[in-house]
Amino acid sequence: MNNGVSILLFGPELPSAGELTTCLIEQDRIYLPAYKQNVNFSELEARVGSFDHNQLQLFWQHQDQGWLLMPANPDAQKTLVKLLPKKEVAGLGKWKRATLGQSLVWKSIAYSLCSLALLAVLVIWQYDTAVSWVAGRVPLATEYKIGESVLTSLKTQTSLIDKGVAVDAVKKIGDRLTNGSPYKYQWHLSNDPAINAFALPGGIVIVNKGLLEKADSANEVAGVLAHEIQHVEQRHALKNMITSSGIAAAVLLVLGDANAVMMIMAHQVSAQYFSRQAESDADMKGIALLNKSKIDTQGMVTFFKKMQEAFKGKANGPEWMSSHPDTANRIQAIENYIKDHPCTDCDRLKWDKKVILASLEKKKPR
Repeated sequence: MNNGVSILLFGPELPSAGELTTCLIEQDRIYLPAYKQNVNFSELEARVGSFDHNQLQLFWQHQDQGWLLMPANPDAQKTLVKLLPKKEVAGLGKWKRATLGQSLVWKSIAYSLCSLALLAVLVIWQYDTAVSWVAGRVPLATEYKIGESVLTSLKTQTSLIDKGVAVDAVKKIGDRLTNGSPYKYQWHLSNDPAINAFALPGGIVIVNKGLLEKADSANEVAGVLAHEIQHVEQRHALKNMITSSGIAAAVLLVLGDANAVMMIMAHQVSAQYFSRQAESDADMKGIALLNKSKIDTQGMVTFFKKMQEAFKGKANGPEWMSSHPDTANRIQAIENYIKDHPCTDCDRLKWDKKVILASLEKKKPR
């Protein structure tokens, strides 16, 4: 039916960042020529991926092991969506409705922003201050509700792991980094092969298996966690929501009534990118947090450099870095901080990567 669709393929013994290959969409199945593997449409499950909440991901089981493919570019996604039968691929209809809803939300926001553009020009010099002021007055109880709402939504799309060896390993690092925080952090793992970790309002942190596979040390994992923790502590997600949802929603949040705006805001949290300023802020406060927690700060540097080198010149980088522009400048800023704030008694954390990854293999969905 087609001459091949460019995809990124994730599966057993494939690179953690995925293998660039092609698939053929035939009458009742997908065929992977490079692997001589046929996947019937009825075996596929469509999922929504990426922070933009508009990426098509196709998941299936082959010989009791999980496989996942995603389009390598927007044109490939359009081709897949066009050729795949909605009625035969589980979740594809839901995916189309979700992406349509996301498109309508962002169009509505865009129209609203255009109509307020003149006013924004007049007040932009104090806008960030105003958003921070509002975010600082949102009750923690309301922020927890939003985070739990997003978590509930995510659990309908993917299987999360809440206990076991791997969760304990992440929790041990996370608890050390969040000692004394007003937030009660939750740590969850996913068998998702994408290199990604993200934090939800209220202190819910989710780490993908793909990121644990890519990290060569517990200190690299700590560097990522420190960055994500600062997104929570600085309420970056909350500020994004207030910016996107407008004054009325902000007032409801400050009053502690999140019910009227929960669904749209929860969706925005799971689909957002942070600004360059917010990312740099999370970097610098994250590296300071590592230093304060007496954890060797080089882990953050080595992980950033690893991502930069592994995906150098490639259009499709890992999700964890996709919203992180100017990586070289940020690495330099982190190295400058380490040079100016040496920590001679910081620890090199220990972990057993093989045991951790093996425990996740045992928890793969069947």
